[in-house]
Amino acid sequence: MTDSDFYTSAMAGLPSLIERWLEIGDTTPEKLGIILADTARIASLGDPERDPDGDTLRRWAAPDSSTDRPPGWAARSALFLLSQMPAHPMPQTPSQCDGWAWAWVRLRRWESLDQARSALPHWLAPALDERLPRAWQDHSAQRLL
Repeated sequence: MTDSDFYTSAMAGLPSLIERWLEIGDTTPEKLGIILADTARIASLGDPERDPDGDTLRRWAAPDSSTDRPPGWAARSALFLLSQMPAHPMPQTPSQCDGWAWAWVRLRRWESLDQARSALPHWLAPALDERLPRAWQDHSAQRLL
């Protein structure tokens, strides 16, 4: 898999984070949007301009185009919250694993790949451990957008 292939796969897998958040969250999509945005602000995962509404979350969970893809802060916040849930949600496909690994590497300022790997919840490690090196390489590379 080339660097470009990994990035494409990871971007295709990011919406699954929002999808799982909508599935597992125990309230309305509107409140889940508020929780997601507040988590981003409080945990220093991003600074959303406004709270996403339920329709926005649903678009991010099942995008029709790249403009509907969830922003980085939303993916990081969803992973942050999902990684603490007792339900232990897991990515299901290779692209979802890539997306979750991509978000994990960007969750914090890890000193090294080993530090990011050792911080994974034990139940999530089997799904992401193999993909973290590619996510780390992608994070460390300079990409022109």
